[in-house]
Amino acid sequence: MILDELVLHDFGVYRGRQVFTLTPEAADRPVVLIGAQNGAGKTTFLEGLQLALYGRLSQAGLRGAGGYEAYLQGAIHRRASPQEGASLELNFRRTVAGCERRYGVRRSWTAHKSGVKEHFEVLVDGQFDRVLTQHWSEFGEEMLPPRIAPLFFFDGEKIEQFADLKRSAEIVGVAVKALLGLDIVERLELDLDVLERRKLAEQAKLDVRAELAAAEADVDAASERQRTHYEAVAGVRMRRDRCASSVAKSRADLRRQGGDLFSSRQTLADQKARLETELEAARKDMRSWAGDVAPLLLVQDLTQEVVGQARAEADTESMRIILHHLEGRDRSLLSWLQGAGGSVDMVAEAHAYLDADRASLAERSAGDAWIDLSPMARLGLETLVESGLAESLTERDRLLARLDGLEAQKDDLDRQLAAVPAPETIEPLVAALEQDEADLIECEAELLVAVRAHETAEREVAAARARYQSRLNQQVRLGLAQEDANRIVRHSAKARATLKAFKQEVVSHHVHRLERFILEALGELMRKSDLITDVRIDPKSFAIELRDGGWGVLSPDQLSAGERQLLAVALLWALAKASGQAAPTVIDTPLGRLDSQHRSRLVDRYFPFAGDQVILLSTDEEIDGPLYERLKPFLSRTFTIRYDAAAGGSVVEPGYAFANAAMEAA
Repeated sequence: MILDELVLHDFGVYRGRQVFTLTPEAADRPVVLIGAQNGAGKTTFLEGLQLALYGRLSQAGLRGAGGYEAYLQGAIHRRASPQEGASLELNFRRTVAGCERRYGVRRSWTAHKSGVKEHFEVLVDGQFDRVLTQHWSEFGEEMLPPRIAPLFFFDGEKIEQFADLKRSAEIVGVAVKALLGLDIVERLELDLDVLERRKLAEQAKLDVRAELAAAEADVDAASERQRTHYEAVAGVRMRRDRCASSVAKSRADLRRQGGDLFSSRQTLADQKARLETELEAARKDMRSWAGDVAPLLLVQDLTQEVVGQARAEADTESMRIILHHLEGRDRSLLSWLQGAGGSVDMVAEAHAYLDADRASLAERSAGDAWIDLSPMARLGLETLVESGLAESLTERDRLLARLDGLEAQKDDLDRQLAAVPAPETIEPLVAALEQDEADLIECEAELLVAVRAHETAEREVAAARARYQSRLNQQVRLGLAQEDANRIVRHSAKARATLKAFKQEVVSHHVHRLERFILEALGELMRKSDLITDVRIDPKSFAIELRDGGWGVLSPDQLSAGERQLLAVALLWALAKASGQAAPTVIDTPLGRLDSQHRSRLVDRYFPFAGDQVILLSTDEEIDGPLYERLKPFLSRTFTIRYDAAAGGSVVEPGYAFANAAMEAA
């Protein structure tokens, strides 16, 4: 089976007529890659494919709990007229009796006040086929039964549940029975059991028949209560899942709107207040510095001249004191010379010499005192000029550096505070998150109550069946009244035993085959070749047991999240191989939780060989530029789903835009 084309018209998020051409160009290029951002239409593509094939029998996880018609009405694009409705077209090829036939499936619907009207038709080789249109469900059961469709059409983000060995046992059991048609055998066993009970009841005495009828009524009533509680559990679990999704979305919205910054706003405000106090202290220190000797830095040359003038005036004053002292000395010296008997000429010559010497000194002390500083003031001024101004400059640089650093810190805090969203923006998101979390807690509690009620109903069913069986056993002990009933019961029991043995033998054979397929798939996908060396499946319970290189039992908890997803992929791959169906493989979000090495192994070893046609629905963060280049040799076609705000919906464009963007960024 090869899908050639899928056309979605006003379906879900897709606006107008959007066409996906899916035919592989060559057998060695089976992969069709479709890229889209989250919410652009990947899941809608997968739902549309399954809805086109199976209609109300689709197991695509039709969203909503209002039934099939409510789903169809909700699937009409919000801008499209409900009276015009939406439609799906799927064209594919399939070989029948050695001949290739082309099929076209057309499904459309419109919504009116009276309800939803659906139209469906099938074309074979371009011609309308009335018989196939009327019996399409039987043809689909033969072509690709809906119960095994999830083995070929699946969501990569949800398949990790398959790696839970307790849940996977149930999944493998359902899949194996569906693949082998054993559900029909089990239905036959049940029918034979009903036949036996009816024949045994017919042979009961009149009084025992009443007891049997009452016991059977109890069984039916208990079974009905069990079914009601089971449906209640399913409904509550669906609501719980929606609440969990709402909580995740609300948390993402809060984080995207700056919720982390909003929660730290008081801390940032306190830091700013402390910084402003430190800034004011730094500015005060700067003002104190400016009010000290800083003004003299503006007139350093003049200050140097003042120091020089002060020194000159100090020298002049010193010279005047010396002259005053010399005048007294000279008078004493001349008097001494005259008294010592010196000659008149010698005294006159000494007097002339001393007068000339004092006159010379008097010329040097003739300057005026403009500044007239005291010695202490002059010494202080000299100290200031020689070292004080330089120290003042050093202090200025230190104060400025401190002030600049504090202002830079304040600017950074101002930017952070400016990025904090306003309370009126963030508070509704916080309130929405709190409400979603409260709803989730309420759903969890309601689910616990519903599960316990269902378990109680199951025990009541078991008790009612035990009482009924007890009545049957009593009737059997009373003997059978009719030989024909004896024969029927006897042969029915043998037939059931034969069916049971047949089922066990068939299951055992195919389980071993499935074990081999799972191990082969793990060998292809796992980076650690010795991590899982053996796989065992119990033919009765379908419980899966993994063994490591030392042949010890390996728990899924010992696997990383990526390895568990690869285990789930291997399980699906093996089940798909075991089915023997030549169906395309469609994977939504194939690499969501894997690291780079595991992604590479899926790209290299799984996608190119998962089937004759593999359709991948990827986000931009999954298959990026490097992975696209590795997958490119196996690609036939690529598309990008882009949401067009002007059109109000998603549109399909050729090419894989995310690869180009990733390569340009690189």
